[in-house]
Amino acid sequence: MKLVFSVAAFLMLSLTSIAQDGYRYFVNLNNIENDELIVALSTPKVTTDRVQFHMPKIVPGTYEIYDFGRFISDFRAEDSLGNKLVHSKLDDNRYEIRDAKKLARITYKVEDTYDTKKGNKIFEPAGTNIEPGKNFVINTFGVFGYLDGMKELPFKLEFTQPEGFYGATALSQKVIGKDVIEYSAPNYFELSDSPLMLNKPDTINIDLKGTDVVVSVYSPNGVMKADDIREDVTNIMLAQKAYLGGSLPVDHYAILIYLFEGRSGSGASGALEHSYSTTFSLPELDAKTLSQSIKDVTAHEFFHIVTPLNIHSEEIHDYDFINPAMSQHLWLYEGSTEYAAQHMQATAGMFTFDEFLNVMRSKINSSTTLYNDTLPFTTMSKGALDKYSSQYGNVYEKGALISMCLDILLVDKSNGEKNLRWLLNELSKEYGKHKAFEDDKLFDIIEGKTYPEVRAFLDTYVGGNKELPLTEMFGKVGVTFARDTSIAQLDLGAILKPNPFFGVISVGTITNEKLAKKNGIKQGNFITSINGKELNANNYLQVMGEIKNKEKITVGVGTFENGALNSEEVNVKAKIANASVRNFVEPKGKLSDKEQNNKDAWLKN
Repeated sequence: MKLVFSVAAFLMLSLTSIAQDGYRYFVNLNNIENDELIVALSTPKVTTDRVQFHMPKIVPGTYEIYDFGRFISDFRAEDSLGNKLVHSKLDDNRYEIRDAKKLARITYKVEDTYDTKKGNKIFEPAGTNIEPGKNFVINTFGVFGYLDGMKELPFKLEFTQPEGFYGATALSQKVIGKDVIEYSAPNYFELSDSPLMLNKPDTINIDLKGTDVVVSVYSPNGVMKADDIREDVTNIMLAQKAYLGGSLPVDHYAILIYLFEGRSGSGASGALEHSYSTTFSLPELDAKTLSQSIKDVTAHEFFHIVTPLNIHSEEIHDYDFINPAMSQHLWLYEGSTEYAAQHMQATAGMFTFDEFLNVMRSKINSSTTLYNDTLPFTTMSKGALDKYSSQYGNVYEKGALISMCLDILLVDKSNGEKNLRWLLNELSKEYGKHKAFEDDKLFDIIEGKTYPEVRAFLDTYVGGNKELPLTEMFGKVGVTFARDTSIAQLDLGAILKPNPFFGVISVGTITNEKLAKKNGIKQGNFITSINGKELNANNYLQVMGEIKNKEKITVGVGTFENGALNSEEVNVKAKIANASVRNFVEPKGKLSDKEQNNKDAWLKN
């Protein structure tokens, strides 16, 4: 039956597959075998005796070797008459085909990654999902390959979709038959940069006057709808528009949100950015609970349009999907993007100043406790795939702090005339999507546009192993920073842990069982409010510090039920205890004229 399908399918294509100038893929989403897609390719004309078919070993933005070819099986190469061509499998990701001048068709099966039993779990936003009749997440690099040396040819993907399905994507698309859609890309890089999510539509469109945004949500139990997050997405995109000078750098954008029940296969959640889209994988919770994480991640991923799309080194510009060379500037690609995602919300008034400082304080804590703070960031970046893979996560922590310090330094040196946004804009104008800089020359380039002090900062704290000068930099904008201090805090009988990603305060280890029981809290609960005021990861220290000893207060104690955070208020008598605080950050009371001017310029929208 499998052989009949292959021959029959390709005999129909034989006339169109001879000597064509590009790739034409065929996938029928109604024909799933053993949770696998059957993929058929009508190949471009090959002029060599042998050719290699490649699936990516790694893709841009993941910084981890995934070997997507592991999920391919039943690989077969044929001539235009359906005769099998001899091939050999070189490794997980490469097949060499002989008599390649006769090559007309390739077929294979693809297993999805979301529920695979294979090791080296793939982060879901970079993976594929096959749920017949329900949902398909198609990261194109996990399903479609290319012939070596022929990545620049155009690609067309012909999907036969279940009735009533809609494919949300940034790819160009057109209807070519009943439930048959053709998606196209000019080359493999742009194809690999464009995921699809196909399911019965829960989709909204947002017109941002120059940029059309489509938001598609798959929530298996209908806990969240696309319209539930319309306001959040609109507000964050409008804030980004203002932050970037009044316009967005793309005319269309797709936000694809897949919500999973329970725990994801990789144990992680988050998103992966592309030039014109973002793919999310998040736990199936209600929109209110996911609100801040969706805003943070949307902001972060969208800012990747600035870097690395418009500012990148040769290693990224000429990306090798099989043997990638790493750039030493992850502080720029990921760090400045994460910083901008948070700083933008502060300049737009979506964060209070205290909330913004607490976000940065959380990053200081993470960078100094979870990672090697003395490892030069350029060294870590070059070795992020292998030797220093365990340190990669610090790009979102110390990487953001590097950008914060650089932003403040530029504001201070220029008397508010220049900042990090100005610098990135200057670099974008000089380079852009189609021009790369030399990796070793970036510090020289930045020095030429700024000040010797900026070069010294980059050499010392990015290329060097010195601890970031946070006391000095915070001081320039009227903020006190102390590495270690002690403050009075509410003690509920347990360690409370702010979770910046979801914005909640979770109850960790019980330190005083009697007190915790009296206060009605258990390990795994969440503290949602104090005296009716919402408590979150951003205002945690501030709210806790305002409570007086033995004061009667109400505490909101929450649990997650059916995808929603349910909270019940309990009355307690506050017990205050002095607690050691690492990395204390607090605005000064009275500022000098210079500090006030720097602060105003730093937070200017």
